Amino acid sequence: MEWNLDKKIFSVVVDNATLNDSMVKYLKSWLVDKSLLPLGGELLHVRCSAHLLNLIVQDGLAEIGGLLSKIRGTVKYLKKSAYANQNFENAINQCKLKGKRKVGLDVQNRWNSTFTMLDTALPLREAFDRLDQMGKNYKYNPSQKEWEVVVIVVHSCLKHFYNATRHFSGTKFPIANVFFPDICSIQLQLMKWEQSEHDFFRHMAGPMKEKFEKYGEECSLVLTIAVVLDPRFKMDLVEYYYRQIHGHNAEKYIQRVHSTLVDLYMDYGGKFLPSLDLWNSESVEKSSSSNDALSDFDKWYFESHSSCLHANQKLELDQYLEEQKFPRKDNFDILEWWKANCPKFPILAKMARDILVVPTTTVASESAFSVGDRVIDETRAKLLPDVVKALVTTDDWIESKKKMNFFRKRRKGKSKQMKD
Repeated sequence: MEWNLDKKIFSVVVDNATLNDSMVKYLKSWLVDKSLLPLGGELLHVRCSAHLLNLIVQDGLAEIGGLLSKIRGTVKYLKKSAYANQNFENAINQCKLKGKRKVGLDVQNRWNSTFTMLDTALPLREAFDRLDQMGKNYKYNPSQKEWEVVVIVVHSCLKHFYNATRHFSGTKFPIANVFFPDICSIQLQLMKWEQSEHDFFRHMAGPMKEKFEKYGEECSLVLTIAVVLDPRFKMDLVEYYYRQIHGHNAEKYIQRVHSTLVDLYMDYGGKFLPSLDLWNSESVEKSSSSNDALSDFDKWYFESHSSCLHANQKLELDQYLEEQKFPRKDNFDILEWWKANCPKFPILAKMARDILVVPTTTVASESAFSVGDRVIDETRAKLLPDVVKALVTTDDWIESKKKMNFFRKRRKGKSKQMKD
């Protein structure tokens, strides 16, 4: 409270947990009572996009649980026996697959590790078949039909989610305007998979789409407004995707986005522009103190023109949407654009400042504090605490140096552009 944090909250990003839902509900009620949230807190609760994708994919993977058990069984079989591992190396050499990555066991509640496991297993399928012929105790080799399922699942399904998750979880300038196409592309893929000729694919798509519709809308509204505030797209990208996703009902969803944008704009207009009530009271006070004969005129002018003043605020949004879009370039810096155009669009610039920096995932912050990806291996976990500490801190130093070099190069690039 001492730092007025309650006056600086726009959105709260949390993963899917009942406790988080209760916390956000209480926080929203408390902030709305104090009139501290735009749109009555409609945009406060943003679900972590990476966790949402995890829930969706886990539902899909449950449909091929038997196949996954075989791949996991294979990895465990190779780790358990040095003899089996040597046979597998021989099989790899016989099939001329030397140099391919070895298959590692996945973490079952982290689907991206499951994707990596399947992706590395695919190029070695011939070696698995050869191992099946060489070892009597090996009973986990997938059938030819099951390998075909792996190919489809990896390349036609999981790869879309894997790329989107990597995009969401980026730690270098993850501005909110870039995620809308990812969410829409996934939704279009789910619709496509529902019509697939493969039965297992249709069975996977059903629960995945159901989970997406249950949670996806709550995080997509913020992402949608963020992409409208991208001068390269404005409302056009929303219309492009919504007409594909919603078909004949697209206009209703497009209008909802536009109405929300207008309402949010008006909220910011009243919050950040000089108060009309303040202007009126100051002018009346000035007239009264000087016994000005035009004090009645001041009252009349305020009452008759207040609606026009509010209407002028809306013109800024209309002007932005009607102006020609900025050329689409890969190195476009949206924050720099809004900084340069702040005098022209002061209210929209305030909106962009709050909306574009909303993180759509908690994964970036989790990775800063979690050592989950730094655990060496279950079979090599008997390291002394001092050794583990040294490994973790060394990794942090290396990553820190990489980040510093990245920022130095970025600053040099901007300085060079300014000189040119």
